[in-house]
Amino acid sequence: KDLFGLAASGPVSWFAILGAWYESQGDINASVLSLVIHALRNYAALFVLAAIGIAIFTKWRADSLQNLRTSTSTTLDDLSQMGSLNFVKRASDLFRPASELVDASPATFFEAPTVIRYERDQALAPHFDANRSADFEDKNRGGQTLSTLLVYLNDVDDGGTTRFGKLPRVDDERQVKNDEKLNIIPKKGDALLFFPADENGIFDERTEHEGCLAVDEKWIARIWRHADRVPPPFGLSDDCIKTYL
Repeated sequence: KDLFGLAASGPVSWFAILGAWYESQGDINASVLSLVIHALRNYAALFVLAAIGIAIFTKWRADSLQNLRTSTSTTLDDLSQMGSLNFVKRASDLFRPASELVDASPATFFEAPTVIRYERDQALAPHFDANRSADFEDKNRGGQTLSTLLVYLNDVDDGGTTRFGKLPRVDDERQVKNDEKLNIIPKKGDALLFFPADENGIFDERTEHEGCLAVDEKWIARIWRHADRVPPPFGLSDDCIKTYL
């Protein structure tokens, strides 16, 4: 929707007018009416081409994102369940504004919690949670992803680590040995918080990460915190937030 609006008000309009102007050159009988007719005809043709291009791009992007992940997942948008409610409450406390003058619950900026299961030989290829084109492509889901909160729901003894290929290793028991890059071993109850973009929404390429190939089964819960309000169906409804938070 946003890409269609951008194309219709920008490039399609400009090229339609320029094309009409070019077509009228050398025509001594050209009038304002003929110029308008040419522009409208060009606009219709260009809009159809733009729509086809956007549809192809959208499908390619969706397929590409799907191919990154071989795990299965479900969204927890019902906070009447104690587990999802506690997760959102704890995350809200973590992201609570410094000023009490801010009325909006931090949960209004969350995508609904997601639980993800990795079975043996499933993985998530290297990717970014933030998007350089978030202002347009992710406008309907809160814009830029500012924070990612992962909670490991079980111990994983073999495989299934979370690896950041552009960040150096840390001196911690959760760090995979013999890996010079940051590579975290999942431990039940541990949380991993990182920031795919800064507070101004500037993309941080250092946060590229992957879910390495699972050997043992792995379960995680995830919340993405966005720059703006995340409306349903991607985020939690206002009634849900008012009732439970």
